[in-house]
Amino acid sequence: THIFCSACMDRHARFDVLELDCKRQDDAVHHAYCRSCLIDLFKSSLTDTTLFPPRCCGVRIPLSSCVHLFPAELMNQYEEKETELATPNPIYCSNRFCAQFIRPENVIADIATCPTCDAKTCSVCKNPNHKGLCPEDPAVQILMDVAGKKKWQRCYKCRTMVELFVGCNHMRCRCGGEFCYVCAKPWKTCSCSRWDENRLLLNGRP
Repeated sequence: THIFCSACMDRHARFDVLELDCKRQDDAVHHAYCRSCLIDLFKSSLTDTTLFPPRCCGVRIPLSSCVHLFPAELMNQYEEKETELATPNPIYCSNRFCAQFIRPENVIADIATCPTCDAKTCSVCKNPNHKGLCPEDPAVQILMDVAGKKKWQRCYKCRTMVELFVGCNHMRCRCGGEFCYVCAKPWKTCSCSRWDENRLLLNGRP
């Protein structure tokens, strides 16, 4: 038995055609698509999201009904695109030669690891991964505003924020960096005072 493809209008063997339930009022038969036209339609939807998901008469064509017609690679590509479009605020590899979608399970904390090229991308600013807090993170922006008002400092080595409550201006960060709390320069590279007498007096008050 042969069936006409609604797209190319050629006759094809029934086993090589997907028959759908939809049809227009002026159509004598239900719509059907041959393997080649169906593959072209699904491939086009991967690059043109206005065609995703593929539809006929406004009704989505179920991927499950195409399994016997599609190569495994196309099935995987379609499922990947489906995940990509369903992901809020999707992340793409910052390597411009790759730029692949990074699935949510490959994002740990603020670091997204590309499974294709292994490049690291900051999930906040979408740029190549960087040390320290991301300045584009709204929470970090609030923290930086508070830090500026309270005159907190950041380790020059790992950019971690620190607050000196009591003690001298010689700071030892957990990353191993040593710096001056007054100017944030590496320790012993500045001429700042070792002690802040005003802070000592303030913290010494009952």
